[in-house]
Amino acid sequence: MLLRSSARSWRRVVLLVCALAGLLSTTLVSAPSSAASDLGPFEAVDQFIGTEMDTTQNKSNDAYGNTYPGAAVPFGMVQSSPTTYKPGNPLVGEKGGYEYTAGLIRGFGMTRYSGSGCTGRYGGYEFPVIPYAGQLDNGVLPSNPSTNIKDYYLGFDHANEVAQPGYYSVDLDNGVTAELTATKRTAVSTFDFPKSGDSTLLLDVSGPNNRTFGSEVTIDPETRTVSGWMYGADVCDNGNYYRAYFSTTYDKDFKSYGVWKDGAMTAGARHAVKSTDDVSADYRHDTGAWITFADGAKVTSKTGLSYVDVENAAENRDTETGKASFGKVRTQAKNLWKEALGTIDVDGGTDEERTKFYTALYHSFLHPNIRDDVGGEYLGYDGKVHTVEKGRHFYKNFAGSGWDMYRSQAQLIALTFPEVANDINESIVLLTEQTGSWAPGAARMQGDNLQVIVSTLDDMGATDYDREAALESMVSTQVLPATKTTRTDGYQYFATGLIENRKGDFATSRVLEYSIDDFAIAQLAQRLGDEKSYDFFMGRAQSWMNVFDPETRHIRPRERTGFDRGFDLRVREDSAGRGQFNQSTGYQYGWLVPHNLATLIEKRGGIEASMTALDILMKDLDAGAYTQTGNYLSNQAAFGTPWVYNWLRAPEKTTDVLYRAVEEMYDTSPSGLPGNDDQGALSAWYVFANLGVFPTIYGTGDLVVSAPMFGKIVIDPVGGDRDIRIKAEGVEDGKRYTAGLRVDRAPQSSSWIDAEFVRSGGTLDFAMSATPKGWGTGADDVPPSYADGSDARNNVGTTPDGRGNLGSMDFSDWSLSRESLAKAGAKPGAEIPLDGTGITFTWPDTAPGKPDNWLPHGQRVDLANAPADSISFLGLATNGPAAGTATVEYTDGSTQQVALGFTDWAAPASASASTSTSAGNIELITVTGRNNANGSSGDGTFRVFATRPAALDAGKVVDAVVLPQGSDQGVMHVFDVATSK
Repeated sequence: MLLRSSARSWRRVVLLVCALAGLLSTTLVSAPSSAASDLGPFEAVDQFIGTEMDTTQNKSNDAYGNTYPGAAVPFGMVQSSPTTYKPGNPLVGEKGGYEYTAGLIRGFGMTRYSGSGCTGRYGGYEFPVIPYAGQLDNGVLPSNPSTNIKDYYLGFDHANEVAQPGYYSVDLDNGVTAELTATKRTAVSTFDFPKSGDSTLLLDVSGPNNRTFGSEVTIDPETRTVSGWMYGADVCDNGNYYRAYFSTTYDKDFKSYGVWKDGAMTAGARHAVKSTDDVSADYRHDTGAWITFADGAKVTSKTGLSYVDVENAAENRDTETGKASFGKVRTQAKNLWKEALGTIDVDGGTDEERTKFYTALYHSFLHPNIRDDVGGEYLGYDGKVHTVEKGRHFYKNFAGSGWDMYRSQAQLIALTFPEVANDINESIVLLTEQTGSWAPGAARMQGDNLQVIVSTLDDMGATDYDREAALESMVSTQVLPATKTTRTDGYQYFATGLIENRKGDFATSRVLEYSIDDFAIAQLAQRLGDEKSYDFFMGRAQSWMNVFDPETRHIRPRERTGFDRGFDLRVREDSAGRGQFNQSTGYQYGWLVPHNLATLIEKRGGIEASMTALDILMKDLDAGAYTQTGNYLSNQAAFGTPWVYNWLRAPEKTTDVLYRAVEEMYDTSPSGLPGNDDQGALSAWYVFANLGVFPTIYGTGDLVVSAPMFGKIVIDPVGGDRDIRIKAEGVEDGKRYTAGLRVDRAPQSSSWIDAEFVRSGGTLDFAMSATPKGWGTGADDVPPSYADGSDARNNVGTTPDGRGNLGSMDFSDWSLSRESLAKAGAKPGAEIPLDGTGITFTWPDTAPGKPDNWLPHGQRVDLANAPADSISFLGLATNGPAAGTATVEYTDGSTQQVALGFTDWAAPASASASTSTSAGNIELITVTGRNNANGSSGDGTFRVFATRPAALDAGKVVDAVVLPQGSDQGVMHVFDVATSK
C-alpha cells in the first residue's frame, strides 16, 4: 500500500533517518542547535503554512494566510486545488478556501486566489470536480447536486495528503486517490477509484466560490470531451464579473453520463444551460454533469482553461499537454518550480528558517497570472479579444488592484523575473489603452496603485514596455477636472490637496496613498525627461502635509474647519463612524510617507521624539487595528515601518524588529502566516526581511539596508543577465548586526543602495557583529528623502466661468472666477499695488486647473534678497477666519515671526472689527459671484485681502518667508507675499 503523508511529515521522516544514521556512526559529534540545514529549496516548501485560521486573534483582517495546497506553476493561469468545508462557524468553515481544521473537501477546482481577503467571497474555484464512488440509481445520481451538493463532499485526513510545488494528492475516505498537477493553462488530474464500485465524476460547472449568473455544459462521449463555461462574480463580489471556459478530455470511455439543471437530473442528456443577465442572481450549483466510467477505473483528465472561448481552452490543453502523461506534466511543473525557487539561493539556516523562507518565496510567485492563451489571444478590459505581442504575456490579478502588490511583491518579481516585470508593465499600459483609466474594474482598494507598480518596476530595470504611453496616460488622467481618474474624491484631492474627513471611505489614508501615487508619477516623468510633469506631480506628492497636524504633530483627519484633534489614533474610524484609515490605525498610518520621511520626522519633532513614538509602535508588532497603540505588520500599510529606523539613524533597531517579526509572527505550522497573504504580498515582505534589503521608497528601486539573515545569498533571476551576491559571514554564529558594508568592493556607511545597483547587479559584502557598532548612524548615512515640491502652491482656487470643475477654494466646490478677477485687475501675472505702502503683489501666472495659491503647511517662499521695511500677504480664508504665524528669514540666519490672518472671503474686512484677523486685513480685490464644480455660478460678493504690512528689520536683507505650519478655524489661502521696496 502506498504511504501518504503531508510534506511536513515527509520531511520529518527524512530528518529522523539522518539522525539515526548519525547515532549509529562510530564517532558521535554534538552539532550546535543552529546547525545549517541541507534542505533544498524545492523540498523546503510547505504548502500547508497559512492554511489555518487563528481564531484566537482579532486584528481587523483575518489571522489567516488563506493559502492552499495544490498544483500550479509560477504565474500560471491554473491553480488546480482542493477547497474544504467545515460545518459550524461559517467564518472558519465556509470561506471558500482551504481551512486546515476542516474534515471535508468540497471538490477540486481550476483556480484559486492565494491569500485573498473578502471572507466568504474569495472567488476562483471554477469548474470543480468531485469524485463519487457510490452507486447510481438507474444511471442517475442519488441526490440532486443543485440542492444537496453537500451530500457529495469528501472526507479526508491530512495524513493522506502530499503537497509539493506543482503537485497535490490525497487519499479520500471514499477510497479514491486524487492527484493534481498543472501546466500554465491546463489542469491534469488523475482519479484512481476503488477496484469495486462505481467510478463517477461530478462536474459542478456552476459551483465556484462566488455567485454565478450563468453556465453551460456539453458532453461529447464520442471524443470523451466535456466543455462549457460559467459567468459570475470575481473576487470580493464587488462589481467585477467574468466568463471562464473549459474543455476537458478523458483517457477512458464514458460508461454513462447525464446532466442536472435545477431540480431535474437527466441520465443520457448531453447538454444543460442556465443563464441570465441579472447580476443580482445566484445560480451556484444549479447546472452540471456527471460522467461514469467502468468500475474501478483510473481516469486521467486534461482540462484547458481560457477566458476567451471553449475553442481556445481546447487549444491550450492540446498544445500544452498533447500526449504527455501525468508523470511527465508533473516533472515539467517540478522543474519550473526548481528554476523559480532557485532565483534566490540562500546558504545556511535551520530547517525551520529555510522552510519559512522558501515557502514564502513559493507563495510570492503564484500571482499575478497570465491571461493570454497559447495563440496569444486574451480578453481585454474593454471586453474585446486582443492578441499579445509574440513572446510576451498579458497579466491580470494584481493583488488588491495593486494596493497589496506595490509594497513588496512587485519588487521581488523585478529582482527574480525581470521578463515578467516587463510584461506586467506592458499589461498595465494595455489596461490604460483599453479603458482610458488605471483601475482594473471596480477597485477593491484605494489609490491608483498600478502607477506605483509601473514606476517602481521601471526604476528596477523593467523598461521594455511603452514608457511614454504609460506616462502620457498618468499625466492626462490624474488632473482636473478629474473626469478620467478612478481615484475616489479625486476632484477634491486634485483641487485642494486633501480629502475632508466628512467624505469617510478612509479619507485620511487616501491622501497618503494618493501622495505616493503622485510621487511615482513624478519619478517616471523625471526619468523620461519631462520636468514639467515632474514638478507638478512632486508638488502633489507632498499633499500628505495637508493632513499633518502641527499642533499634535501627527497625521490625522482634517475637516474644512480644522483638524479633528479628538480623533483616537488607536482606531480606524472617527466618532461618527466614518472610516479614516484603511485596515490600519492612525498610529500605524502615521509613518506612511516613504518618499519624504526626513520631513515627516522633522515635523514630528525630530529624531528623538520620532524614535520614542516609533518604539511605542514596535512594542507589539502585530497588534491589529482595534484600539491599539502597537503595530500591524501583517497588513500592508505598516510594511515599511521597521525601516523608518534607518532615517532615525538607528538601523540596528530595524534589524531587531525584523528578527522579532520573523520569529514571533511566522512559523511552520498551518497557522504560520499572521494574516492574509494577499496573493503573495505578505510572503514577499518576509523574503525581503531575510535578504537584508527592502525597496521601501515606493515608486523607486532604492533599497534600504538592514542585515541579511543568511550567510550567503545569490539572487540569479530567470531570463536576466545580472545577479546580486550577498555575503554576511557570521550570521549563523549570532552576528545579526551590520557593522560594515562594501558595495562592489567599495566601502560605504550609508544605509541604502541606489536602484542602479538593482539594474546592474553586483556584490554586497557585509561585516557582521553580535552587537551594534554604529554603522549607518551618521547624519549623511540615512536613505534619501524626496522633498521637491514641498514649497509649491497646492490649491487651485480660481476657475474659468462654466468650468468650476477645474478648482475648488472652499471644499464645497466653489471657486473664484478668473474672468471676474481679471476685471478687478487680477489677471495672471498682473501687478497689484497696496496703495501707500510701497508693496506690490504679483497675481499668480498659472494656467486654469493648476495650483494658484498656498494652503499653508510650512512652505518656504523665496523673496528677492533685499532690505525691506515691511511685509504683507495676499490671500483669504474659507469656512471662517484663519490665522497662523509666518517666519521671515534674513540672509544673516536670523528670523522674525509675523502674525498672519485672513478674514473669510465672503465677509468684509470690517465685519468683525473686534477680531485681530479682520482688523488686520485690507480688501484689495472684490468680485461678484463665484463658480461651482457643476458649471453654474453663484451670487454674492467675495474678496481677496492684503494683510496690513508688518514691520521688518530694515537693516537686514530678507531671504525668504516660511508660511504657517497650519491655521486655526477655517482654511487659509495665500496667493502671494511681497515686501516694501
